[in-house]
Amino acid sequence: MFSVLHRVLAWSVVFGLLLPVVIVLLLGLAGLLAGVRDEAGGLICLRIAMGLGVGWVSAIAITAVTVGVRMLEQTENARTNSAEESSEKKV
Repeated sequence: MFSVLHRVLAWSVVFGLLLPVVIVLLLGLAGLLAGVRDEAGGLICLRIAMGLGVGWVSAIAITAVTVGVRMLEQTENARTNSAEESSEKKV
């Protein structure tokens, strides 16, 4: 399970960092297209940027949840290891 959490965390951080850059570029392109009177192209770029914005918010939420689960898992592993060590010392 650790490797799955690690992969999810890594990808969500990558998406969380890269999607704002792509969104800004798309918004700039939408403005440029609207400036040259290509309303359809500008509207498409705006809608794609909104969809990626939803993806960005989702990536941030997934990152927060994954970090929380990973911290809980590490805490549980630490408790289990300390309990095993203390039982070994008693024997």
